[in-house]
Amino acid sequence: MWTRISQALKRIPWGLRVLFFCLLFPLLGSGCANGLFFYPSSRMYPLPDTRGIASQPVSFQSLDGTALTGLWLPAKGEVKGTVLHVHGNAENLTTHVRFAEWLPAEGYQVFAFDYRGYGQSEGKPNRSGLVQDTQAALRYVSRREDVTGRPLYVWGQSLGGTMALQAMMREGVDVNGALIDSTFYSFASITSDKLRDLPWFLQFLRLFRPLLVSSGYDAVTAVHHLPDLPFAFLHGEEDRVIPYAHSERLHEAAGEGAILLTIPGARHCVAVLQMPEQVRPWILRFFELNQ
Repeated sequence: MWTRISQALKRIPWGLRVLFFCLLFPLLGSGCANGLFFYPSSRMYPLPDTRGIASQPVSFQSLDGTALTGLWLPAKGEVKGTVLHVHGNAENLTTHVRFAEWLPAEGYQVFAFDYRGYGQSEGKPNRSGLVQDTQAALRYVSRREDVTGRPLYVWGQSLGGTMALQAMMREGVDVNGALIDSTFYSFASITSDKLRDLPWFLQFLRLFRPLLVSSGYDAVTAVHHLPDLPFAFLHGEEDRVIPYAHSERLHEAAGEGAILLTIPGARHCVAVLQMPEQVRPWILRFFELNQ
């Protein structure tokens, strides 16, 4: 099949091919290609309560008034701090909350939320909208009476790491530490990685990367604007979704004091679930050191 496609492309005059892509890719860059970063689902899965973990539904608004939903997980026993969990690009909070629902047993309150278009939140996802949603979540959790005066941490996973960093940069809320888990360095760099994986006859698409995915709202930009924030980076060496090198580069950008946990054999974001004996104590130590 690929041979036939390649032969068909060769029969199209080069000038027409250039014209086609010049017309098509600006449209992709302004909508479709950027949209490839978002995979929302409204299908709801069992809540933590079904697994013996208390949770409470939360409703709040994004900066532009979009109605959003979240989930509050109270800590068991003495409260050591609060964690805002910012999830990745697929499904919704009912699947991603599993990554953080072990924290209440360790004394940490957790607030998880859904971006616009995810789960039961209204609207449609887009890059600037998700940043606004994360800003609103950070505002909401920082202003709760049961959070004020206690340590506050932000844990962003995958796409959520970028959203979390951008929100912290823009909000100016006092945060004790940021855990950035399996996040890409920039939208341009992860797109370039994916284009390199295309078949040989589609490699010319790399020339159009700036048109495919626009720049802006990048993780590395926010890291540079948060020089005093304690950073912990976490990444599996066998991550095939976002290569480990992205966390290496973010760790370097964060400078002295930032820490990086490399998980041999781990794939995308799964280390905290599949290797809890190694990862969870490391996360708790990071929180305790930055109270």
